[in-house]
Amino acid sequence: METPYDVVIVGAGVAGALCACQVKAAKPQAHILLLDVGDNGLDDSQRAAFVDAYQVSAAKNVPSPYAGLPNNKLGYGSSSDGTGDPVAMNRYYVETGPDLFKSGFQRMVGGSTWAWRGNSPRFLPSDFQLKTHYGVGTDWPLTYNQLEPYYARAEDELGVSGNRAEWEELTPRSTEYPMRGIAASYGDKLVRTALADIAPIDRTPVTVLTTPQARNSQEYQGRSACQGNSSCIPICPSGAKYDASVHVRRARDELDIEVRTGCTVTRLVPRPGNAAPTVVFRDWTTPDKAEQQVTGTHVVLALNAIETPKIWLLSGLDNRSDQVGRNLMDHLAEEVVGLFGQPVFPYRGPQSTLSIETFRDGGFRRTTGAFRMTIGNDGWGRTETPAAALDKLMWDPAAKKLKLTGRDLQDALAERVTRMLRIGYSTEQLPDSSNRVTLSDERDSLDMPRPKIAYRIDDYSKRALAYGHSVARRIWHHLETTAGATEVEPLQPTLKFNGAGHPMGTMRMGTDRTTSVVNADGLSHAHPNLWVVGASVFPTGSTANPTLTLAALTLRTADSLAAAL
Repeated sequence: METPYDVVIVGAGVAGALCACQVKAAKPQAHILLLDVGDNGLDDSQRAAFVDAYQVSAAKNVPSPYAGLPNNKLGYGSSSDGTGDPVAMNRYYVETGPDLFKSGFQRMVGGSTWAWRGNSPRFLPSDFQLKTHYGVGTDWPLTYNQLEPYYARAEDELGVSGNRAEWEELTPRSTEYPMRGIAASYGDKLVRTALADIAPIDRTPVTVLTTPQARNSQEYQGRSACQGNSSCIPICPSGAKYDASVHVRRARDELDIEVRTGCTVTRLVPRPGNAAPTVVFRDWTTPDKAEQQVTGTHVVLALNAIETPKIWLLSGLDNRSDQVGRNLMDHLAEEVVGLFGQPVFPYRGPQSTLSIETFRDGGFRRTTGAFRMTIGNDGWGRTETPAAALDKLMWDPAAKKLKLTGRDLQDALAERVTRMLRIGYSTEQLPDSSNRVTLSDERDSLDMPRPKIAYRIDDYSKRALAYGHSVARRIWHHLETTAGATEVEPLQPTLKFNGAGHPMGTMRMGTDRTTSVVNADGLSHAHPNLWVVGASVFPTGSTANPTLTLAALTLRTADSLAAAL
């Protein structure tokens, strides 16, 4: 048994690293340990290696820059094969259906923020009181106004660019954004102009806003302004987009926080009285991978919504509420694509800079999920890459012969790719107790159970997908009549969807210990001095990307934890 720490934090993603830094800043004498399963470097040479791997990879997907990491080669990471196929990507999961949970994660120091897009809108005030306003879902144990100061702090910590005047009505603010919003690309400006006179849809105005992003529009905290690369997912070459390595480096290099990598936590062992559990882990970088253990006055689980309940259940911790692992949520997403009436020249700048937020709230939420919309600056996104467009123009698979070559092929490709435009929609999913994470009988390479996921798409979410599709189609119709656009591949309102990479729920917060796992501060109802941070504590998922909200909640938890010290 090692010398006890004041705080042991499991997971060095944005929640864990941010929590470590905030507690240490408030309590400089605190002895803090940050544990993570990843073993990747955090300096510029590591980023360059990821960029190099991405450039030569056959598939330009999320796993490709990171597939070569040693922990992924062990075979227990969700991105180990690098194919990008949802079933293969989730081979780490054992899925029982009836639907496929399509969102994976990056098991590395800094977590999935290495590969996120950086979009950082806040939740709406109504998102915290869904049951009160619309009779569905559940209410949070705190309000928007209570979280608002922490939103402002989180935006400073991550470095969020945005334009306050555009967002004041939707998400009232007490402060300015740390920096101005990212400039719209050439194509985005054309689309914004074309939508300036669109009539309301179902009495809802179609207003185009500059998306708040954790991406520098100017030099900020020693990181450069955005260089205009369009590979934000899966890798920002310049580091202008925030990732949690920022706070891991700050914790390690500036705040004297001990950071251990290559450490897989295998279980938590309860201790008598008010003591926090003992943390048992294996360092997979050692020859024998023998179990080790540490203790802390406080223990923080800062893993994602899959791994946190897995560890909790594996440890046999208190689950009298029967809520651990339940209410798994994601943002179900799709897109409608077409060719704009003139070249928009996509892939110049971030993958998206503009959004439509007006369908995130309304009376329809009583029966149908809300959604936020993105105007893509990345061609046709997941629907068709430029490489796939080249294949379609060049090769006829039915006849097994070439269609176009030489100058004809070049001209056709230029005509197609330069006009590619997509309108994406990301939909709200209600918490459903049958959507859950449990333990499977299958084991990973460290002999730990793989997570078993039961997941289904309910009618509320299906209607959200259908409504998002309907609105996107009507926006395209306006572009066809006013800007000469051509809708090429409209997707029918079926169950076709993509995962957004936003696992949420499974460790929900609440005031009633019989229906929730932690309180509004993230402290376990059942285990003294055991805390949970991250999107797993979300009671509902809203329509906004979860990172900013989980960062705000983490700062709130860190304040409570520091006070408890």
